[in-house]
Amino acid sequence: MSTTLTLARGARLFVRAAPFELEHDAPLAELALAYELQGPQDAPLLLVQGGISSDPHVAPSADDPSSGWWNAQVGPGRALDSDRFRVLSLEFLGKRDDAVVSSGDQARATALLLEELGVDVLHAAVGASYGGMVALRFAALFPERVERVVAISAADRTRPFAAGLRAVQRRLLALGRASGAASATAREAVALARALGLLSYRSPAELDERFAGAPSGAPSDDRFAAPRRFPIEEWLLGKGRRFAQRFDGAALARLSLAIDLHEVDVAAIRARTTFVAADPDLLVPPEQVEPLAARCGGPARFVRLHSRFGHDAFLKEEAVLAPLLAELIAEPIRATTGGAR
Repeated sequence: MSTTLTLARGARLFVRAAPFELEHDAPLAELALAYELQGPQDAPLLLVQGGISSDPHVAPSADDPSSGWWNAQVGPGRALDSDRFRVLSLEFLGKRDDAVVSSGDQARATALLLEELGVDVLHAAVGASYGGMVALRFAALFPERVERVVAISAADRTRPFAAGLRAVQRRLLALGRASGAASATAREAVALARALGLLSYRSPAELDERFAGAPSGAPSDDRFAAPRRFPIEEWLLGKGRRFAQRFDGAALARLSLAIDLHEVDVAAIRARTTFVAADPDLLVPPEQVEPLAARCGGPARFVRLHSRFGHDAFLKEEAVLAPLLAELIAEPIRATTGGAR
């Protein structure tokens, strides 16, 4: 499957033609991941990863000038400055491989790619949501291979509330697939699963402000159903259906499970680590994240980011997050750090 992958403009393909062990499933026959690099070839390397719906294209580059998922923070002169650093982002396992994958699997795949690129030590691993989980797991598995970690809206494990919500999402996706992976029902299941996720990504206060109001539309024969819809329902379903046009339901289920399987002993981390928690965040609340700084094996700090945007604060709080990111990656690196070939 690896050599036939369709790559986005600007992406490269990493292939390791040998079995790749997985923590919770049979080995993959081979490892194949798309990735992107931007910035000076010999500059210190930043690993940048987002949530499960993100992809390797974080920001416009010479190879791909189209918009990326973190334009606000990555690029020339930005907080994650691609004039001073080389930025690496790679595809998540589970997007294409039909297997049970984990944050640890992703961390080990990342280590293999870094070996291929000739990078001994990362200047920083910057991750948000699932990408933050992977950054923490990488730092615990390979403590000498990363100088600093910035984990945003990510903890050492999933709490039951969040796991329960994602379990319901996966059941929706399974019911959809039972009608055929390409069926309209399967696509609607992806849309509904995404809509349910969106409710947990934002804060109740923000949704109250944006979507207060009575339902619109005339009643149908079923007086409890469409076409009467509340404003928030229109937003959720619209977002969900647009997501379903670009994201495979099986991949969403696999990555959702990867989040719930995540577990890391932060005491094994030696890198300088910053835990950033949005307040409030229904999925990864500050009270879950704050104690991790004290348990971390290396120097660590906790930053509380007050935001009406909840878990999505890393995408929405551009002006607040930028100086913090710039500060956290500004310190000199060890002489052993290598650039990417």
